[in-house]
Amino acid sequence: MAPRGSRRSRASDSDVEESRPNTPASTAPNDKKRIRRSAKLDDESDNTVDSSSSSSPERMPRSVNTRLPVRKPQVAAGPSNDNVEIRSGHQPGAIVRVKLTNFVTYTSAEFFPGPSLNMVIGPNGTGKSTLVCAICLGLGWPPKHLGRAKEPAEFVKHGCREATMEIELQRKPSMRKNPVITRVIKREGNQSTYLINGKQSSGREVQVLANSFNIQIDNLCQFLPQDKVVEFAMMTPVDLLVSTQRAVAGPEMTNLHEELKRLRKDQSKVMKNVKDARAQLAHLESRQEGQRPEVERLRERAKVKLRLERLEQSRAILRYQAAKTLSQEAKERAQTISQELKHLKAASAPALAKVRSKAEYEARARAFKTKCEKELTNILKTCDNKTKEIMKLDDDMKEKSTQIEAEKTGVSKNKNTIAQEQNKLRDLRRKKTEAPENFDVTGLTNEMQALRGRVAAVQEKINDLEPRKTDLRDRGLRRKEDAKALAVRLETFGSHANQQEEKLKGLSEATWKAWDWIQKNQDQFTQHVYGPPIVECSLKDPHMADAIESIFQQTDFKFITAQNTADFQLLQKKLVGSTADGGLGLHDVSLRERSDCSMDQFRPPVSPEQMQDLGLSGWALDCLQGPVAVLAQLCVEKGLHRCGISSREPTQQQHDEIGKTDIQSYVAGQKVYHFLRRREYGAAGYSARVQDVRRARYWTDQPVDMGRKAALQRDLNEARGEAAAIHAEFVDVTDQIKQLDGEKRQMTGEMNAKKEEKEAIQSARVAYDRLDVEIQTKEESIKMLRESIRGVGARINGIQKEFDDLLVAKTEAVLAFAAATREVKSKTAALFEADVLLVEAMSDHQVAAAQNNEVVQAIQQKEAEKNTATETYRQQHDLALKSKNEAMIVANEAKRLAREGDESFNELLGHVCQSLNTPENLEAEIDAEKAKLELTEGGNAQTIAEFERRARDIETLRVQVQDVNERQAEFRRHIKEVRERWEPRLDEIIAQINDAFSDSFARIGCAGQVAVYKASSDDPDECTEENGGAENGLDFEKWSIEISVKFRESEPLSLLDSHRQSGGERAVSTIFYLMALQSLSRAPFRVVDEINQGMDPRNERMVHGRMVDIAADDGGSQYFLITPKLLSGLKYRRGMTVLCIVSGENVPAARERDDEGAWHEGPKVDFKLFVARARDLGIGAAAGARRIDSGMGFGQSFGSAGQSPAVGA
Repeated sequence: MAPRGSRRSRASDSDVEESRPNTPASTAPNDKKRIRRSAKLDDESDNTVDSSSSSSPERMPRSVNTRLPVRKPQVAAGPSNDNVEIRSGHQPGAIVRVKLTNFVTYTSAEFFPGPSLNMVIGPNGTGKSTLVCAICLGLGWPPKHLGRAKEPAEFVKHGCREATMEIELQRKPSMRKNPVITRVIKREGNQSTYLINGKQSSGREVQVLANSFNIQIDNLCQFLPQDKVVEFAMMTPVDLLVSTQRAVAGPEMTNLHEELKRLRKDQSKVMKNVKDARAQLAHLESRQEGQRPEVERLRERAKVKLRLERLEQSRAILRYQAAKTLSQEAKERAQTISQELKHLKAASAPALAKVRSKAEYEARARAFKTKCEKELTNILKTCDNKTKEIMKLDDDMKEKSTQIEAEKTGVSKNKNTIAQEQNKLRDLRRKKTEAPENFDVTGLTNEMQALRGRVAAVQEKINDLEPRKTDLRDRGLRRKEDAKALAVRLETFGSHANQQEEKLKGLSEATWKAWDWIQKNQDQFTQHVYGPPIVECSLKDPHMADAIESIFQQTDFKFITAQNTADFQLLQKKLVGSTADGGLGLHDVSLRERSDCSMDQFRPPVSPEQMQDLGLSGWALDCLQGPVAVLAQLCVEKGLHRCGISSREPTQQQHDEIGKTDIQSYVAGQKVYHFLRRREYGAAGYSARVQDVRRARYWTDQPVDMGRKAALQRDLNEARGEAAAIHAEFVDVTDQIKQLDGEKRQMTGEMNAKKEEKEAIQSARVAYDRLDVEIQTKEESIKMLRESIRGVGARINGIQKEFDDLLVAKTEAVLAFAAATREVKSKTAALFEADVLLVEAMSDHQVAAAQNNEVVQAIQQKEAEKNTATETYRQQHDLALKSKNEAMIVANEAKRLAREGDESFNELLGHVCQSLNTPENLEAEIDAEKAKLELTEGGNAQTIAEFERRARDIETLRVQVQDVNERQAEFRRHIKEVRERWEPRLDEIIAQINDAFSDSFARIGCAGQVAVYKASSDDPDECTEENGGAENGLDFEKWSIEISVKFRESEPLSLLDSHRQSGGERAVSTIFYLMALQSLSRAPFRVVDEINQGMDPRNERMVHGRMVDIAADDGGSQYFLITPKLLSGLKYRRGMTVLCIVSGENVPAARERDDEGAWHEGPKVDFKLFVARARDLGIGAAAGARRIDSGMGFGQSFGSAGQSPAVGA
């Protein structure tokens, strides 16, 4: 098949060669493509072309290679909506008109498609597929359906800001006029605006309008652009069914299909759930029955344990009865002692009365003494206050005397101060007469500003040089480091380690960079980090390289191993982390963590004797040497300890025996055998996958690559040379900066000197201007001092008066202090007298008490007995109350259980109170129950809870299974209802498609068939007679359309796919399938772009004829067939429309501007002239000769052959 973008070869087929005249190749610059409408101008073609070109034979082109004059491109004016009324036969939604402005290759073009088949022809590159793009984008669909550019802005013509697409659709009978959809794509911002009939709209509203006509641009059965042809041919049968339904059956059928798939999906989930629930239910019931005896024994033990617990709780009842008895006895004893105390006090009353009177007299004497002490304390406090007052008045009088002396000495001080201030005033007045010299502040400022500007200029140069200096320093350091690294690599070149690192670099440059960083930064890790196996490991026997490497994948050679989590996380951060976070930003790096570095767990699955019996000579692990951590990780990932090595091919029996062991794989000869096992199938449940042994690439000894060594030497020389050049440039830049710094310091010094000079002059001027204020201040100060001297006498008199007042107050305070002192003496004497009276009263009381001591002691002893008895009663009463509360708790619990129907606790309490009734009997009963409990020792305490929980789970699962069964029945009923509505209609549609498809193949001598594959469920529960057995057709997700074709008599019908048939055969099948949809399709138009690519001339002719017949039938929808080539002798029928795309430098411009700037219509290409020229050349004159009209009959009325508008680009 010829490439799409190239012209098809003509030498291989004489028929094709004869069908093409010697026409020149198309030249199509981007800005020279125009399409002109001429629907109304066909009869006026003589007036649309320059008269000289139409009337003078000499001005007509002599051959088809003659170029037309080059015209500037202009925009063609579009027709009004009224012009479309002349067209008829379009179905609602068909495209009536397409107008493009600055769209891809077109500056201005307008198309008027016919209602039936529209053939869009033209050489490659002229813009045929651009019309397809315009239809897709203009109707609001995104570019992804074209398979070309991803953004709408990419369709704007080069050099233009926006592109405009205007598409007019045939209206529905209910509409007043044809809807016109306009889309404007702006290059800037990739924005689009939409208009419907000139009114602002949105892309969503445009698609709604298009969908109302059943336009499906996203359906390859309706819209098949050039770049989607391969995608359509590779469409899966399942997708083909979906697209076919959308194209011909309408949304209802699609919705029914989706509803079936959804119901089936939900039903499958329910079926899986019910299977799981049934399995779980059976498992739980089995476990329940097995555990029932144990549960019965544990329940009996639980009863004994419960009785024991309740007996122990019953202790509170007996404790309460005992405490209640003791409390009653203590109460009676306390009452008896109280009565005895009362009788004793009555008998001793006369003797105790005298003692009581002496005690009362003692109390009165003690109160009198307290009163005297208080009065003495108050008068002493008054004396102390008067003393403090006298001392304060003394201090105030001293202060006044000091003030008088200060006033007297201040006069002389003020006089001296006045003299000093007058001297200063005279000095200021003298300075006022000496005015400072005038100076040019502006000139000095300008000089400073100039210096500042020069400094700024120098600083700017320094700032410009500093980044360059920094960059040179960094570049120099980098190149030195590169040179150093290259020198090290060159020194170690040829060593085994270096060769392995070079291989690692070829395998993964990111891993090589990571390993290089790790080697330089091992000190950052807590434990050693191991490099990739390609570097760290080696083979003990080089001859085993092919066998060992065939077990490995590429990733197994390059992982890096850390020995703890902290190092692993640090590796992730440093290697994989982003550069912004301090990482290297590497992606192709594999990290592993291996904390357990022991090889004990990686033992061969069979003994050495068994290994020899199986025909194996060793294990892959024994062939490698390297760090234990790396080998252990390889065992985890590749199972090296379970991978056998054999020097010869084992027998079939040995192979079968190996499959029954845990050996993962083995290498024998040039084959590697990998075993896959299914444990549930036992020893026979294994299969083997065989692959060829690959040639080793990494663990091989290869000679030193001298070319690579020479390249390293060149890189080293270049790095050193660049480093030297950068250093020289760095020194030059540094010298320039130093020189500029010197100039800057010199100018800064000059600027500072001028600044100091300016500040000194300004300070002198400011000081001179401030003299007036200072003179005034001195004069006011002298005036205030003189006024102060004049007021001294008055101030001294005032202070003397205050002093006299203080003296009078002091005298009064002294007199008051003397009076208080006398009262202190009298209060002291009274206190002494009170103290004597108290001593006498105390003596009398003690004598009387001694005389009645025995009586008092008897009363006190009896009161002590009473207190002890009362305390004992209180304690026993509290204990009884506490025991009562505990007993009430037990009794309430028994009552609660009784209300719930459990009388056992109540009966047990009755038994305790009536039969046992003593703590000793109760303890004996408790010991007996403990003995019973010990006899039933053992078992899990959680078994009963687990048994009961499992019983609840079983009941829940039974309910769930019942519910699911009911849901299953509902699903089956619903699926049956929907299927009965959908499947017959689908069978009918596919039958019609099959009839049309088979007929098309029969007309070209081949065979074709279209059928529905009704995928079925293989679940035994669904393969019932009710569902149709094994052919139940319940897997609606996998229902598909199967297209079978036969292009040769000797071969049978075979399914159409991308492997059995050639590209041309698939193209024929695709177009016939699309044509089969024509009579059923509800779509108003179809687009097929270059579907004939790869067809041989015979098939292309037959397909074209078949398309013409189907598309031209009454009632057919609009069809767009895009093709870059035409064969001779093709079939054409009335009603077809041929749209010729003409492009190139010789195409006339659409409009021209005259000298005054006005636009005028340019000349148009008239195909009648070409027909006349063909006749003059004798082309198509004789019967059977070549005809450039390809059977359209150009010799007759041109307009009657279909719409062929004049073209301008």
